Amino acid sequence: MKPGVLLRLGWFALAAWSLQAKDLTAYHVGDVAETDLTTPVALDVVDAAATAALKSARAQQFPAIFRHYPEATNVLRRDFLAAFAQARTNFIADVTIEFHSPTLDQATVASGDFERLVTVFDVENRAFPITDDLAAQWARGADGEAIRDKLLATLEWAASRPVRPDALPDGMVIGEMARLVPVAEVNQSLSFETVQAGALAPAASVTTLSDTQALFRREFPQGQQIFARALAAFLKPNCFPDAPFTKLTRGAAMYQMVVADHFDAGDVIVHQGETINEKSKAILAAASEKLAHVPPAPAVTVAPTPPPPVPKRSAPAVAAPATPPSLPWTQPASTPAVIHRVPHWGLILTLAGISLGALVVAAWQALRNEKRPATTALATQPPLPMDVAKPADLNPQVAQAVREAVQQELAMQRRELLLAQQAAADDIAALVQRLDDLQLPMQQRLHTYENRIQSLEAELALRNEENRQLLKLKIEMVSRQLETERAATLNTSISA
Repeated sequence: MKPGVLLRLGWFALAAWSLQAKDLTAYHVGDVAETDLTTPVALDVVDAAATAALKSARAQQFPAIFRHYPEATNVLRRDFLAAFAQARTNFIADVTIEFHSPTLDQATVASGDFERLVTVFDVENRAFPITDDLAAQWARGADGEAIRDKLLATLEWAASRPVRPDALPDGMVIGEMARLVPVAEVNQSLSFETVQAGALAPAASVTTLSDTQALFRREFPQGQQIFARALAAFLKPNCFPDAPFTKLTRGAAMYQMVVADHFDAGDVIVHQGETINEKSKAILAAASEKLAHVPPAPAVTVAPTPPPPVPKRSAPAVAAPATPPSLPWTQPASTPAVIHRVPHWGLILTLAGISLGALVVAAWQALRNEKRPATTALATQPPLPMDVAKPADLNPQVAQAVREAVQQELAMQRRELLLAQQAAADDIAALVQRLDDLQLPMQQRLHTYENRIQSLEAELALRNEENRQLLKLKIEMVSRQLETERAATLNTSISA
């Protein structure tokens, strides 16, 4: 077998080994791996399902956003006073029709006719029924101001707490804390800064409308529950969930929160016989994409080895033997051989194949020289001590060629490492300069946050125990904003 054919077979074997596995991108969900699929490079792949589960679990640790509408208390007061006055007007009109007088004496108020009048009035005025005490005061000519003020105070007490609708928007979960953003109108346009300035409150303090109405009715005895139910209808929500801003603020707090799987080069992604699922498909795609962005290895030029010098002598001219066949890894000086560098894991196999081919070439050359007939001129002349290298002397040349190839490969790798080191040093110098430029405004912002925290801590020392928890929440909010500002400033500097 010719040496050129032998070398080509070696290169074909290496190419077949590198292509023996199916292309990573050719696998689809549901396919069965024909062999162990390994990653050729180190990579980190985001686990989308695990990341979504983590964010869903951690989302409840961040406050839900509510639009707090304080004007709802004034609306309640206005509606109640108007309904109270209208009920009194209607009741006096019924008393006048029934008893021909707007005011009654004590005996008439205690009669059964008056009691039946009150019952009929409550049936006809379900929106605002009255109690016996209130009916008696109105019938005697009083305005019932004491009862009115007591009922209004009870309503305002129930409405003083944050009250939200019973139903929440689809997909919105309140969690542990709530942020109450005061608004002048329910549909008022808000900014991100306005939302972040809202007050934090425990989620348990934001009660539903039905729970608030039930709490209000417990303030009345069992015999006045119809009246209490009518009054509870004046209670309305004063906190309205804002699902879009809740999603935005939680997303801003968790956008860097990911679950990633790390793989080193050579790690098995899918074992032979396993089925490709969504997760393994994503890992294969990431490995293929990263491999596609790896820059190709630079070419390495191997200069041919010059033949050993032939010493001059005064002997008569001798016919030179036939020129030895060119070695498969060398070319004439005018066309230097170019060997494209293979990945480091194939370098050893390549050099081993070259060495094996060189040995075969040496054996083949020796066999051919033994079969060549000797010429007369060669027979009559004494052998030349250093005229032409014998076939057996080819082994040192082969070793020298292999040694030079390895040395050039190592030199190329060293140059690449030096270039990479220099590029990294330039990047670090640019980053330091960038951080120096941003240091002053960053220090100003950090100093502002630190002063704010110190003022809140001083205020916490002066407040009583009732407000201590609220101030602690404020301090935590400002501290979290400080950390977010630091991280955002650092990320902006690095990306720049």
